[in-house]
Amino acid sequence: MNMPWRRNVSPLPATGALNLLQLPGQRTLAYGEWGDPAGAPVFYAHGAPGSRLEGAFFHDAARAAGLRWIVVDRPGMGASSLADNYTLLDYPRDVSAVADALGIDQFAVAGWSSGGAYALTCAFEIPKRIAFVAVMASYTNFGEMSAAKDLLWRNEQRGPKIAEVSTGLFRTLLSLLRLTERYSPKLYLKFIESSSTEQDLALLRDAGILERFMDNQHEAFNQGVQGVMLDLLAQYRHWGFSLSEIRLPTHIYQGVKDRFVPWRFAQHLADNLPLADLRMITDAGHMFPLEADFQRELMSAIRRHLVAPETSDARKQA
Repeated sequence: MNMPWRRNVSPLPATGALNLLQLPGQRTLAYGEWGDPAGAPVFYAHGAPGSRLEGAFFHDAARAAGLRWIVVDRPGMGASSLADNYTLLDYPRDVSAVADALGIDQFAVAGWSSGGAYALTCAFEIPKRIAFVAVMASYTNFGEMSAAKDLLWRNEQRGPKIAEVSTGLFRTLLSLLRLTERYSPKLYLKFIESSSTEQDLALLRDAGILERFMDNQHEAFNQGVQGVMLDLLAQYRHWGFSLSEIRLPTHIYQGVKDRFVPWRFAQHLADNLPLADLRMITDAGHMFPLEADFQRELMSAIRRHLVAPETSDARKQA
């Protein structure tokens, strides 16, 4: 079977297992894998607060599509070491380190919410390794959209404006969120629900989805709030490159009714990325990536770009 993305260097880990990679300078990267362990690789960038456990949402769809879904904890979240002065441009180096350790040459990248910024950074920084780019309900480059923070404020997303006024106040806000998540999860969920659409709420009422959602939030704050704070602050400023410099085709998915990430962010991405394919989902909010139909659509699009026809035919015959 032709598998051009793989050099067959590493053993295939158990689904969802915690894997640790030691980097130079004594920094540790944590990652987990879902989907088909022998499938075509996708590096998925989680949200913030978020962690590698977000991969569990996509396990069934990725496995059915023959995709290996790899999620790296960003610094200070989950089990990855905190890294001061970490920027978006450092993330592709971490992804490359994991890919090298796993013997993977080429892969797709995808990101949801805050993860979109990191997937786009990979498309800019390591384009020769990227076979497909997808972002869902993603932030745009704050340094290139002057109205970004105002749009979020009007949607009652106060974080970026608060961080602009005072980093200490922003840290206090995140600390309160962490305390609520730890000791009053029902209240924490009410906070999430306050910005959720009816469609979002329907998804969160699914017991399996809700359990995974809360596990992911808990893991995000596992080391405290510093990692989440630094991760978000890196996104709230200029990203260190222009969207126009991304030369890979980029698939953008956005819910029109999203109250966490305004649909105008997606339009801004589409207007500034040279090779953008924008799909606005009319009735969707922020949680649409959890829907089974959307996941099948996404996995199918990734597979078309990442898996050679002869590989696909051989898998069907297996």
